[in-house]
Amino acid sequence: MNRILIFGAPGSGKGTISKYLVKDFGFTHIAAGDILRAMLTTDDPSMNELKETISKGNLIPDSQITELIKKEISNVEKNKNSWLLDGYPRNITQAKLLQGFTSIDLALNIEVPFPTIIERLCDRMVHQSSGRIYNMKWNPPKLPG
Repeated sequence: MNRILIFGAPGSGKGTISKYLVKDFGFTHIAAGDILRAMLTTDDPSMNELKETISKGNLIPDSQITELIKKEISNVEKNKNSWLLDGYPRNITQAKLLQGFTSIDLALNIEVPFPTIIERLCDRMVHQSSGRIYNMKWNPPKLPG
């Protein structure tokens, strides 16, 4: 089982590279953003405080996001699957918390020049229903809308 972290600015290509690792090598993609978006749609009353924190535009406390990530990693590792973690850890405290419950085999840091990131983000579109991200120049949706 392999455990990989992927880092990079928004628009650096983390999602694209992650898709290839999932497709070509069978990794399970664990994305902190996806976990939080899924949490927002749940009816679980225990998540109400976290939902309120997010709705106010605040960051979730390190210990709470770590628990969500830990639960997801545990579920993936039950099946002995290799995983790729995207969007976590975001700071030293989270990195230390992560070290407390798992080990990491590889960390990928994607560095892209700032003007390239700006160009990519300006051409970015998110399909609200599916959450898919498109680049209108390089990866447009197959159907308009």
